[in-house]
Amino acid sequence: MLHLLDASIEAYLRGEVPLDDRVDVDYDAPDSTWSAGITRPTVNVFAWDIRRNSTETTAGFDIVQRGNDRFHKAASPRIDFRYLITTWTQQSRDEHELLGAILVACLRLPAIPVQYLQGPLAEVDPPPRLQVARFDDTQSSEFWSSMGGQLKAALDIIVSATVDTELLRPAGPPVRSLRLESTSPDQPARRSVRTADFGDDANGSPA
Repeated sequence: MLHLLDASIEAYLRGEVPLDDRVDVDYDAPDSTWSAGITRPTVNVFAWDIRRNSTETTAGFDIVQRGNDRFHKAASPRIDFRYLITTWTQQSRDEHELLGAILVACLRLPAIPVQYLQGPLAEVDPPPRLQVARFDDTQSSEFWSSMGGQLKAALDIIVSATVDTELLRPAGPPVRSLRLESTSPDQPARRSVRTADFGDDANGSPA
């Protein structure tokens, strides 16, 4: 899942910034050992935090059709993937120009378009949402100290994506009719019966 999201973000940046083949995209932790080996302009996209999105996750079950079979599937959770994006070139001016172009690309659209989504991510609805993270008192200096590097300008983005676990259970045949029976406490022998029949719509599903 995460590798598909990484590849989707790279495809989005290459298409929307755009980034050409002279710019590398890397996902390793941007520590001092990594930065010492850079030989080309590089955009580092580092996933540093993953947690459940409590506001967009829904409960319950969905009905999934596989051929002629119907299944119950638990509603897929929504997960926030937080990425720190940094640019690495020979000149700080070039780094800032590239980082600014990436910022504009991340603000341009609310979600990653389907043409950039890799593999099964292209079939999951809703598509991954892209937003620039809000200030939350996280100290950049503490992050770079943990990476063993110097303080550097960085873009913090959050990608909210649905994780499809594909845990399917047979749903059984659709309901075609309903029968209700009731009795009166005062007259137990008296019973009321009501039935209702459900027709099919044009697609063969219950109306």
